[in-house]
Amino acid sequence: MAIIKTTAQGLASDATNLVHIKTITLSSSSTAITFLNSDSDVTFDTTYNTYKFIGNVLHATDSTAFYVRVSHDGTNLNSSSSQYKYNHFSTADDAYNTPNNDGLSSVWQISANPAGNATGEHVNFEMTIFNDTNLGTPRHFTNLMGVRTDNGSEPTIASGRYIASGTNTIKGITFFPSSSRSWVANSVIRMYGVKG
Repeated sequence: MAIIKTTAQGLASDATNLVHIKTITLSSSSTAITFLNSDSDVTFDTTYNTYKFIGNVLHATDSTAFYVRVSHDGTNLNSSSSQYKYNHFSTADDAYNTPNNDGLSSVWQISANPAGNATGEHVNFEMTIFNDTNLGTPRHFTNLMGVRTDNGSEPTIASGRYIASGTNTIKGITFFPSSSRSWVANSVIRMYGVKG
């Protein structure tokens, strides 16, 4: 069995294995923040086996869920039903929220409970997309989220997979609030590719 290691010296000589691709900071409210390989300033293909998205966003409307959709052609986002499977669980008020149990949907819902829009409330998250075709099972995600509400904070862990037919990797993604609502200005999401 061969093991490939990345050493501290390798990281130093290569500057970093986390490559910044693009940051989107909203100058006004918007219904979505989207990264597509067809955009001239976005690399979202087989260049990297893993992509990371780090965001800090705020809903414009109270009691709103956080949704994600993806593209496997780099241009068109897939909104078809039963193409997304996900599971999440969270803790709030010293209690566990019921997991979704790998349910089928037309979106990934990465928030277990709706988030608010009052002063001090926000959502921050770090999503990892696993696009490695070497294992034959690309198109998985893991997400760690912190939701700050007017009553406290709610850490949430979510994972899932994109099950549209074919073996194309994910080449686009959009983050959006439920019910055609909006993110407020200054909401920001950063995209990175992971080397190695």
